[in-house]
Amino acid sequence: MTPALTSLAVLAAVAVLYATEFIPLGLTAVIGCVLMVLTGAADFATAFRGFADSVVFLVGGMMVVGEALFATGAAKDIGDRLARLARNRERALLFLVILASAGLSAFLNNTGTTAVFIPIVSGLALASAGAIRAQNILMFVAFAANTGGMLTLVGSTPPLIAQAALENAGLRPFGFFEFALIGLPILAAYFGYVLLFAYPLAHRRFSQARSVPAFSANADGENRVKKLLAVGVLLLCVGLFATEPIPLALTAVLGAVLVLLFRCVEPRALFARFDWNTIFLLAGALGMAAALEKSGGGRLVANWAVGLLGTDFSPWVFLAVVSGVGLVLTQFMSNTATMAMLTPIALSMCQALEISPHPVLMALATVTAAAYATPVGTPPNSLVLVAGYRFRDYLVLGGLFNVLVFSLVVLLVPVIWPF
Repeated sequence: MTPALTSLAVLAAVAVLYATEFIPLGLTAVIGCVLMVLTGAADFATAFRGFADSVVFLVGGMMVVGEALFATGAAKDIGDRLARLARNRERALLFLVILASAGLSAFLNNTGTTAVFIPIVSGLALASAGAIRAQNILMFVAFAANTGGMLTLVGSTPPLIAQAALENAGLRPFGFFEFALIGLPILAAYFGYVLLFAYPLAHRRFSQARSVPAFSANADGENRVKKLLAVGVLLLCVGLFATEPIPLALTAVLGAVLVLLFRCVEPRALFARFDWNTIFLLAGALGMAAALEKSGGGRLVANWAVGLLGTDFSPWVFLAVVSGVGLVLTQFMSNTATMAMLTPIALSMCQALEISPHPVLMALATVTAAAYATPVGTPPNSLVLVAGYRFRDYLVLGGLFNVLVFSLVVLLVPVIWPF
């Protein structure tokens, strides 16, 4: 069996374990990395590359900052103020935070945006005396951050890859806000989907389900000086996320180091409460994605799907197939890797068919940012696992929206950008 086929077999086995949650998700992801090496699909350095990925440090660092906000009582104070603004109405709060998350993610890193909202929403839930549940909100904050990235050229990496491909081919590049022509309809559909369908479903799903707080509060740490220091560190991180004078991951690690140096949270207590499952899940998933990319497994799927088209097919069908492949792969691979892999294939096919590549690349840039069905599709999805979600929750609450995004892309993109 070739490395490409082997990597796909390992991914299929891991997907089954993800869906059944027979063992913890973090352990499943690590087992996937081990199998990639043992079966010869990838070498050790590739399969375990995720454990040195900057995204892991970004997520871990902001989890520490969030824990400090809870340990000092700062998150509860912020939550008290927001609770009064939202009048303890969960649906009103949901609307506000997903609007803010989507708006910020159009210009800022979606992982950093999600990381900032987690302690705020969790603190609000703590302050609401049960009127607001973090589980009913945080997943939709992550999804909103993913959706907001579809609005501009810099909202996520796939648009930049599409832009570079067009420029290298000597074709008209996309405008900065041109992505919003499809991104805004998807965002509008997302608001309707969440408020009318997904939120009521989540409310029922989690009302009698496990209740796992995003972070544990430590009443003994409610010290005014430490509280101000923790908030100051959070504001510093937000400012650095927005301006990016240093890498995002370094900002998060700096924030974690500062709250530990300021004793906003005790290291021993932090290590005991830290959500290691999320870290291992994210690192392992990134490693498997790297192995899948290097082994050629993802390209094998793409070539197989395009090969099914034969020689007689319409441009619309080609766009639908390529978009479908991108949508499926981005649930397990990084959107950057998926877009980078599919873009040259799509561009060469467009040239062979003598059609404009703009609709196809726009469709790809959109669907590869639409990772809603798994916790490993994008860092924001992994980050909110601290609220106690399971793999099936993503599939149930996000899977249908994936279908909706695909339908909107296939229907609208060829109309806005003709072949």
